[in-house]
Amino acid sequence: IMREFMKNKTAIFYSKAKTILSLIFIVLLFQNCIDDDETDLERRIRLDTETIREYLESNDIEAEQHRDGYFFIKTKENSGGQSMRDGDVLSVHYHMTLLNGDKVDSANTTNGGPVKLGFDNTRVTMAPTGLYLGITTMKQGDIYRFFMPSYLAYGSYAYKQLIPANSIFIIDVELVKIEDEDDQEEIEKNQILAYIGEEELEEVDNFSSGLFFKQINAGEGSKPRQGDDLKIHYTGRYLDGTIFDQTKSDSPFEFRLGATSMIKGFEEGIKLMREGEKAIFIMPSHLAYGASYQVIPAQIKEDLVDERLITDSIDPFSPLLFEVELVDID
Repeated sequence: IMREFMKNKTAIFYSKAKTILSLIFIVLLFQNCIDDDETDLERRIRLDTETIREYLESNDIEAEQHRDGYFFIKTKENSGGQSMRDGDVLSVHYHMTLLNGDKVDSANTTNGGPVKLGFDNTRVTMAPTGLYLGITTMKQGDIYRFFMPSYLAYGSYAYKQLIPANSIFIIDVELVKIEDEDDQEEIEKNQILAYIGEEELEEVDNFSSGLFFKQINAGEGSKPRQGDDLKIHYTGRYLDGTIFDQTKSDSPFEFRLGATSMIKGFEEGIKLMREGEKAIFIMPSHLAYGASYQVIPAQIKEDLVDERLITDSIDPFSPLLFEVELVDID
């Protein structure tokens, strides 16, 4: 993911209207082969809708169909709950099954939940697309059950035995908490400080931007300036130690400072170094990938990236650590 690491993340599901956003994902997952009667997409919409209606009727369930296409039940409605605003961070618990009842995934306080996603009026920040559209109609404290047609989920995409092609999902969602960007920054700052304490890192500089910087080995060369061509080695990790990207020992990464769309924290850290220096950058998500892209179930995210259905591989709202060596300045 080296190419992705050095650029601002971009999901493939962009638009300025939620309905259009859902259609973009649909088009990517279905071949729009037109015949005299019905396109493939129209047929899938019809079949999914019929299947869900039959399921609801046979199980004596009353559910409302949203204009975007999914069905839902307000299991618990918190009419006085907080509404979300652009830029807010949403924490949710969920339980996801196939229509036949087979469990797909869940997240709650006992198994690593809640999961977080960003609310953005200009783009979808979660897959399935339909689930994002549904969650953004909720208020804090609400619990909804969604009956999600495949054309608003993963369409013809299939993943091992977990998700067959054209799967319809039942997803129970609790919108646990709505926080603003300042709240999230404070949470991540505390996570970083806890990490520094646990690892007993000393002589760590903390900058007003939120970047933490620790020199490992001093360099004797000059500091880089805007427009310089740089060669670096790096390893990127989550704070739990999981490596998400790294250069090969015989192949440093080359770029021009200020001319590429590097993440803010990385560019800020590089400017503090000298040629030949090794250092550690620890940065909150607002200096890295921010509200990247949440995927439910989490197991399929890597495969979606490999299939180029999404481009975000970094988990949303993740503080990151980079071990960096500034090899050469030209």
